[in-house]
Formats: sequence, C-alpha cells, structure tokens
Amino acid sequence: MKKLLCMLLTLTMVLAMGAPAFADDAKAPVFKDGAAQPILQYTNLRDANYTNEGSDILRFCVYVETDHDTDGDGKADLVEALVQVPRAAAEGAYKAGTIYDPTPYGAGTVDEYNMDPTQLLNPTPFDYSRLYEPGEKRTPAGSMTTLEAAAIADPACWNYKVPYSGMPGFIYAQAYDYYLVRGFAVVEAGGIGTYGSEGYELCGFDLERDAHACVVEWLAGDRVAYTDPYYNIEIAADWSNGNVAMTGCSYGGTLPFEVATSGVKGLKTIIPFAGIASWYDYTNSQGAPIYLTADYAHSLASFNSGAAFLDDDWTVINDDYASFLWQLAEDQKATNGNYDDIWARLDYSVDASRINCSALIVHGMNDFNVCTKQSDLMARSFARAGQTFKLVLHQDGHNILDGVVVNGELWQEIMNKWLSHYLYDVDNGIENMPTVSVQSNVDGSFKNYDTWDDFTYDTFDYDTSMNPDDVSHVDTTAIAPFVSQYTQGSDEQGRPNLRDNYYLSLPQSAASTYVFELPDNYSFCGVPEVKLRLSTRYAGGDGMVISAMLIDTIDGQTPFKAYMTKERMNYTLPKHTFGVTETGGGLGRTKVIEFVKSNTTAKLITFGHGDLANYGGGYEGRDYTRKTEPMKPGEYYDYTIYLQPTSYTFEPGHKAVLVITGWDPYTGAFLDQDFEMGLVSDSSQSGDTYSFNIDNAALGLRFPQTAQ
Repeated sequence: MKKLLCMLLTLTMVLAMGAPAFADDAKAPVFKDGAAQPILQYTNLRDANYTNEGSDILRFCVYVETDHDTDGDGKADLVEALVQVPRAAAEGAYKAGTIYDPTPYGAGTVDEYNMDPTQLLNPTPFDYSRLYEPGEKRTPAGSMTTLEAAAIADPACWNYKVPYSGMPGFIYAQAYDYYLVRGFAVVEAGGIGTYGSEGYELCGFDLERDAHACVVEWLAGDRVAYTDPYYNIEIAADWSNGNVAMTGCSYGGTLPFEVATSGVKGLKTIIPFAGIASWYDYTNSQGAPIYLTADYAHSLASFNSGAAFLDDDWTVINDDYASFLWQLAEDQKATNGNYDDIWARLDYSVDASRINCSALIVHGMNDFNVCTKQSDLMARSFARAGQTFKLVLHQDGHNILDGVVVNGELWQEIMNKWLSHYLYDVDNGIENMPTVSVQSNVDGSFKNYDTWDDFTYDTFDYDTSMNPDDVSHVDTTAIAPFVSQYTQGSDEQGRPNLRDNYYLSLPQSAASTYVFELPDNYSFCGVPEVKLRLSTRYAGGDGMVISAMLIDTIDGQTPFKAYMTKERMNYTLPKHTFGVTETGGGLGRTKVIEFVKSNTTAKLITFGHGDLANYGGGYEGRDYTRKTEPMKPGEYYDYTIYLQPTSYTFEPGHKAVLVITGWDPYTGAFLDQDFEMGLVSDSSQSGDTYSFNIDNAALGLRFPQTAQ
C-alpha cells in the first residue's frame, strides 16, 4: 500500500509538470520552470511521402570535412551527418543549441561479419602512422544556405536500407524528438569509416575522436561542411548558436568521453549513458584479459566499417583497412591483459588537462556489458579537471533512463533542464543537483551524495565455521566441463540457469566461498575491495584470471525479490508502466515506468577480476604493465581485487557471499568451444588449466562508504 501511494503521488506530480501549455506561434524556445516547452509541431521523417515543405522541422544531410586522410585516397575524409533543425532557427528567428548523438551504429552495421570478424582480416603489417597523413582540402565551388539545402533535400539520405541487415539508416533519428519539438536542433553522425562517410572506422583512436570534434567545430562555426560528397558546395550551420551537447548510449556514450578530452570549442556538456572510458578496462581487468581474448576493438571497428567496402553489397573490403584490423587485433593480443601502448591510445581517463565542459554521467548498476567502472573513471577525470560533473547510478542494465522518475522528476525533464542551462544559458539551478544520485535496490528510490570516490571503508570477518581451513585451494580444471553443463541446463521450473546462481553452484575444487553476516539493512556505496594473499605453482604464466564475485543470498535456496536483468545480451530489466504524461508537439504520450523485481535465490551484486601474474597493482588500468621481476612458485603475494563500483543494501536475513574462482565464462561474448579450451589466453598456460592457494587469514572484504 505504501509503495502504491508513493507511485500515485509521484504520478500526480509527473503529470502536473509534464503537461505544459503549448506555445502557439512561438518563434524561439520558451522556458517554464527552467525547462524548454514544446513549440513545434512534429513531422515524421520516416513517412514515405515526407518532405521538408510545410514542416516545422527541416531535415537534410551535410558532409563535414576532417583534417586527415585515413583511407589514403588523397582527400581529407568527410563525415556524413543528419541535421534536424527547427525551421524558425533556419529562418533566423533564433539560434538553436544542438544535441549531437555520435553513435557509429546509427549509420548501419556490418551484421554479416558480426560473429566472425576474422573474415575481414588481412594478415599484412599496418603502420598506424599512415592514418595521420593530412588529406587535401576541397576548394568550395559555391555555397548554399540551410533553407536552400532543406528545399532540395532527398529523404533517401536518411531513409535508406542498410546492406545485408535491411535496417533503416540513421536509426537514432527519432530518439530525441522530445527535445526537437522544444526547439533544440538534433544531429546524428556515425563518424569516419561508417556507412555514408569516408575513411576508416578506428574504434577509439584519437582520429575517431578528432573526426567527431570536427562536427562540433562545424556547429560552432569553425569548420567547413558540404551539401554532398561530390560538388564542393559549402554549407554553414547558419542556424546554430554554437553550443553543443553530446549524448548517446554504449558506443554513443563513449564518443562524448573521447571528444570531451579534446577540449574542442563549442562542446558545452556531455550526457553519456553507459560509455567506455578505457577500452583496456572494458576488455581487460587488472592485468588479465577478460573478454576471452584481448583482441576485441578490431571486431567492433569491423562491425561499423560500412565505408571500407568497395562494392554496394559489402562483400569486398579495402585490403588496407583489413590490414589495419589485423594489426590492431595482433597488437591487442600481444598484451595478453597488460596495459601497453595500444591501450594507452584507447584510454580517455588518463589526461584530463583539456576537458573544459560539464558532464551528466549515467550508468546502470546492473550493466554487465559496459560496467560501472567506466563511468567512475571519467567522473574522476572530470573532478581532476575541475569541471562540473554529476553521476546518476540506476538499477537498470545497459540502457538509457527515459521514463524513470529520479529524485521526484521525470528523467526527460531533468535532461531538459540540463540542456536548457548549458545550451541556452537558462538559470535554472540544475548544475546544483546532487553530485551523485544512486537508486536503491530495496525500494527503487534515489539517495544522494555530495562527493564521489572519497571513500571510507568497513571490514567484516567471514564465518569461519563455513570455511574453517587456513588455506583454500582453487583449481580451474573443473570450470570448463561444469559451465558447459550448467549453461545447457535449467532450474526446477524449467528456466535457464542464471549467472547469479552459477558461482554458488561451482564445484568446491573450482571456487572458495566466504559468507559474511552483516547488520540488518547494511548499505555500501562505492568501490568494494577484496584483499587476498595468493600463491601458485604456475608463477611463470600470464593472463591467469582470478575472479571475485559478491553475491546476495539468504541461504542459496530461499527465493527473494531482486532487480534481475532478463535480456542477457542487452542487460536490461523488465519494466512496468504506471503512468503517462503529455509530450507535446503532436508526439505520443511519454510512458512513466518503474523497474520490476524478479524472483531469485541469488543476486550477483558486483564483481572483479585480476591476474595471478600481476600482483600489487592499483585501481586504474595503467597500473597493470608487464612485471619486470619474476614471481616464485609457491610464494605468497598480496593482491587487491577492485570490484565494480556500485551501491547495495542487504535486507534483514540476507548474507553477503564472496566467491573466489578462476576464469569467468560470463565475461564477454563466450562461446561453447572456448569452454573446451579451458583458459583462453596467449600465455605459456594457453589451453591449460591453472590453480592457486588462498591464505584465508589474510582475506578481507572492504565495503566503501561515500560521504553524504
């Protein structure tokens, strides 16, 4: 009853704030209570008979010129961008601020090669310096205004079908309609190397960053763009006020991190959802490759490499680009979990010196695809830069927050106020929102903190009656056959076995389990740490994964309710719609949702991984370079395994269970054949199993507390 009452009160409030009066004949954004109001009538760019004539919103494509010639054709690469701009701004009634989504997937993905990118590899060495050759700049042959370009725009520019998959182009073109009808301009671009653009898709290289920064520069008035790739007709963003916000999810959340580190003029703020700050920490952890093999970035590059194909059916790829992919894969594999030069160039969290924008960073605590450490690393970078940042941690997985009520406000309204402040200088106080907002796993409410990463720690002793030995032995021999059997089985109701129960079900030989009795309703927030003293007879190996899993359970059998992701590929929670609110501008109503809990007997809270060959390192990836001093077989060394940042409350009767095991089959996109190989790495132990001993007297689990 209490929950229902809270929902009804929240819904009443959301409906009240979400139904502003429509601003008739408004020629500029209208702000009420600090948020932009609907001023435009929406027109659907996907309509088969769409035309810009008579539309409040003008759509057209531009081609922004970059500085480099990554594909070696002699000319500076062009980046295709879809522009959606209010007609009133194009007519000169006002200058519009821009929301820029740089997601490479939007242009069209190479789905045919998604599961087997090796088809695209050309085993020929590639010199990365070739990518940095300056391209010849085009000489404008004329110019065109926005109104002129919109008048002749062909909807086929954005309503095309992607080869092989048949998906529509610019798939995120309608993701920001809520803001579009409120007078913001919206731009979407895949970047160099993606379908419709020129050059090579480079997955995290600084040239990828620079290409997207070029789009920001065009919006700020400092860069040339053309109406098409052929006739050199220049077009300016004559409607833009020069203020840009970058936002997107996953890869689209990664690029705002990248571009923020460039210090590009015009970028006022970023709103990344589940973005990657360090490709090392996405693919590796504390010296160990956790994505089965360390070579991953090349496969994501190939997945977005529509511009590299020489034929319209995407069957013949540019040999030079295929060589780049091969070289990138080889350089990643050679590191075998160590932080080498190839990872340093793909890490945006290291140098904060050029960051000069704000950030509203959003991440799901149940995101096991891009984990929360990524957002934590960038929050720390923004703090070092002295720039305003906010961190919102929610209970969903790999997803955005639309429709969720955060601190009593619908997320779209919060984001609206943030964009209104940074793109239109509206003095609404949104920059003073709490530094950290964290959603409770108990009742879904949000708790606020004033600081982030300023942790104090609580330490508890484990129940020695359940693990009485002085030393525990973990042998990875049983992992491969067990997980093959486990993933093909189901529980007593016929449901597929869950990852959360897997660790509690491991054979005793393959895991050591520690049970902690905690005070009722004990909560923590931050980065938990596991202190270990380990020894191994495989002291000459490398890439031998240690896994630490923190699990909530009652007794391993009694069911309870928890936020459990249901779509393991996308890592999202089930949702319940409990209200709607008017969106305005002729758009459909906005759903107001809450996340739904599911029955379970175990809940994986957080986890971490390390490498037996890399002891004594710190939290950040650059702490894990190759060891110069060899380890000695049988000698004990001190390790700290840093678990993924999160927040959690243990309800009465629940226990914290820590499981220490070897390689984890649930990291990355695992395949059955990899289970049969045992440890997958390029070390001397490749294809073999390994074991280690745990000094239980030295084991410690430290729970972080964040200052309120």
